[in-house]
Amino acid sequence: MILIKHGYVVTMNKERAIYQDGALVLQGDRIVKVGKTAELEQEREYDRVIDAKGKLIMPGLINGHTHIFQTLFRGLGDDRPLSEWLGECVFPLSMHVGYEESHAAMKLSAVEMIQTGTTTFVDSHFIHHDKKAIDGIANAALESGMRAVLGRTAIDQGPAPERLHETVEEAAKEAVRVIELYHDHPSGRMKVRVEPLNETVASPEMIKAMFEVSKHYRVGMNMHLAETVQRVKSVQDRYQMRSVEYLHDLGVLGPHLLLAHCVWINQKEIHLLAETETNVAHNAVSNQYLADGVAPVPAMLANRVTVTIGPDGAASNNNLDMFEVMKSAALLHKVNTLSTTALTADKVLEMATIDAAKAIGLEDEIGSLEAGKKADLIMVSLDEPEMIPAFSPLSHLVYSAKGNVVTDVIINGDIVYENRLFTSLVY
Repeated sequence: MILIKHGYVVTMNKERAIYQDGALVLQGDRIVKVGKTAELEQEREYDRVIDAKGKLIMPGLINGHTHIFQTLFRGLGDDRPLSEWLGECVFPLSMHVGYEESHAAMKLSAVEMIQTGTTTFVDSHFIHHDKKAIDGIANAALESGMRAVLGRTAIDQGPAPERLHETVEEAAKEAVRVIELYHDHPSGRMKVRVEPLNETVASPEMIKAMFEVSKHYRVGMNMHLAETVQRVKSVQDRYQMRSVEYLHDLGVLGPHLLLAHCVWINQKEIHLLAETETNVAHNAVSNQYLADGVAPVPAMLANRVTVTIGPDGAASNNNLDMFEVMKSAALLHKVNTLSTTALTADKVLEMATIDAAKAIGLEDEIGSLEAGKKADLIMVSLDEPEMIPAFSPLSHLVYSAKGNVVTDVIINGDIVYENRLFTSLVY
């Protein structure tokens, strides 16, 4: 057993309990106890004791939406709108991405994510001219020690290049292959979700086929939706309904589904998301970077839609630092609504931890520090200049901190980053 003591423990449990001189007991891949240092350190002899004095201990951050392979494209698509960014940067470069490139992208991404406090990520991988490219992501994720949620994404119509297209049958077969190889992997750190990429490059048949795979294999489903005005208009012109209404008409909305972006949705669509318990991944930095617009996140939250956050890919961010994402999300909605409480620090922290876990169906396993849950946690230095004075540590996490405040990372009970040094990741 490991005892971590004398930390400022932010649990993110239902009571949002905080222990100013707190401690955790870990055994294997699980948290055994959370409480006050004075009580837990007296209970028994521990195999190892870690003194976290001067550090804040919190659940590992959950990156709710990203494209790992795009880390290789960082800085190459700047200052272009989405259609040009895809057509002139992402799609052409993707033709050169195979297993080895994907493996390298995951290794590089893991270094950045772990150093900045992310313990779990939700990937969207649509590079399938090399069917084994996604295996490069999976194998490097396993080597990194991170908790991974792999999105096996499918495209079957324009405007994406023909080499990225698959038949519905081919996509379903490959999705099953990836599920059988990696979902509920023996490492205890990997899940698979299926994903028709978006409402314009995935046909109704592809969307329904991925939904059927999701339902049959009891895995989640992801999708990009209503990211731009143009995509919504395309759906309206073709089906005489808006994007969320279109998915509702196809019968695929529900708690199994995580929709990235949802920038251009109206109140009726928000009600459909709420009624069906469909989840949303908000990408504040990417939406600003590509000039997509501002998602109506405060309205979604007011209607009890579960919303998580993510950086999107490093080609539209240009980093994977979740601290930056949290601050950007909070500030974007304050200025957009002219309300200082439109998105508070407390709520943003929930969106990056326990709400994110709920959005991917893992709220019983991760997202908070509670007995019985997976031992996924990070330690943050409260002695950094930007964290002093520590009048409001939770506020500092959102408005002051950068990823460099992270000193230690534990994933699945394994210490993967200790005193700002990697313990096993070779890169």
